[in-house]
Amino acid sequence: MSFEEQYRVEDIIHPSDELTFIMQEILKCLTSFRQDTTSSSSKDDLNNSEPESPPDASKNRVLLCGQANDVRCCINALTTAVNGDPSILTRVIVATEDISPFSPEILEPSKPQIVEWNEAVYEEYLVERVKRHYDEFVIGLAIDFCPTIRRVRRIRHLLEKDGTLIIPSEGRGWREAHTDLLSSFVRDGGRFLALADLIPSAARAHREAELFQPIERRHFHQFGPISLRELVHSSGEKCR
Repeated sequence: MSFEEQYRVEDIIHPSDELTFIMQEILKCLTSFRQDTTSSSSKDDLNNSEPESPPDASKNRVLLCGQANDVRCCINALTTAVNGDPSILTRVIVATEDISPFSPEILEPSKPQIVEWNEAVYEEYLVERVKRHYDEFVIGLAIDFCPTIRRVRRIRHLLEKDGTLIIPSEGRGWREAHTDLLSSFVRDGGRFLALADLIPSAARAHREAELFQPIERRHFHQFGPISLRELVHSSGEKCR
């Protein structure tokens, strides 16, 4: 049974609209065939006598990065949606600064690949931890749950030119200060998607994040303890 027959994207549903959209995009990427699986940097050699490789969906990869807890939630939801299918999970690459929430997966060959992205390390090293120049796979989809401009630049080096980058929302002033970087994601048929522009619940969350500090948001909507994660980010804008 092919991937397309086994996983109907429209059947993937989660209580969170954002996670539903993200998981559907992951499965679209991992079950679609690419006519050209060569690196974007080698597409100038189109006149070579060697025949093109046949389409092969197994070479597609998805990169998940950002806050470890956010990525962990996505992996948990995806694992449930595909019943732990290693043919899907092993083609997901998790890159985050804190890999401790993924310790059970690190030595499991049937689980996602876990990469530590220590932000104090040189960019070239962080890029090569995910993909070396001789690796034959391609990254067709990248999802950053807590984007920074530095990490978006890093993703640009890893993502295929016609690939997709998904983020929760753009940082304030990004369009004006980093026009060339952001436009590069759509220049060659790729996509740059912000969930806040596509999903009403994500737009509301982004609007509340701009209007209220974390404690104010929690107090206004519901009772309960304030998480340490919220308090850590209460002194400044999150993920800037």
